[in-house]
Amino acid sequence: MSQKLILPINKLRLTASWKTAAYRVRFGFQHYGADMVSTASDRTLWASGNGTVVSRGFDSVVGNVVAVLYPGALNHRSGKTADLILRYFHMESITVQAGQAVNKDTRLGIYGKTGSMNMANHLHLEADTDTRHPLFSPTVNSSNFLKGRALGANDRTMSSPLDWLHCKTDAPDYQTYSTAGDSFIAPADQQIPDVTDSPCVCGAQARGE
Repeated sequence: MSQKLILPINKLRLTASWKTAAYRVRFGFQHYGADMVSTASDRTLWASGNGTVVSRGFDSVVGNVVAVLYPGALNHRSGKTADLILRYFHMESITVQAGQAVNKDTRLGIYGKTGSMNMANHLHLEADTDTRHPLFSPTVNSSNFLKGRALGANDRTMSSPLDWLHCKTDAPDYQTYSTAGDSFIAPADQQIPDVTDSPCVCGAQARGE
């Protein structure tokens, strides 16, 4: 059974897509994820569907990290489903524990600017179907937490997080999606599908309440 994962930020603005040429020129390295902020004052991050927190911790480069496994996630661009790891970077605070079951109404924490990359508050999100190595990220060569190319991580099992995300426009979430509209945004990310049926069982307190 598949699930349609929804946005981790209810009022989401995409500021940088996966692996754009403009990002590499500007910052000098490949962008293995998508950068997101809120258009509202709320920096809360929510789980995107039914899943399990597989790890949480601190990395010296990308700051506070949470990795969540979402089984049977639907890729709306390929039409295929897969068990998916989403990795959340630069979190200011984390409110979930490793091993915890989550659904779309579970608060993961608040996004921020932790780590050594010296950027403004934002969420960097990575999507990876390599569920055996949830903490392998090509963004980081080596650290005491995240492991990268030095241990064999690569981007062959990764893709744009926007391939897997949907915008839930109905109650209680009332999500919106927009982009910065510049060269850091891939043309395919200018729009994502809407979904109006909840992809999972709601928690005791629904998003937006």
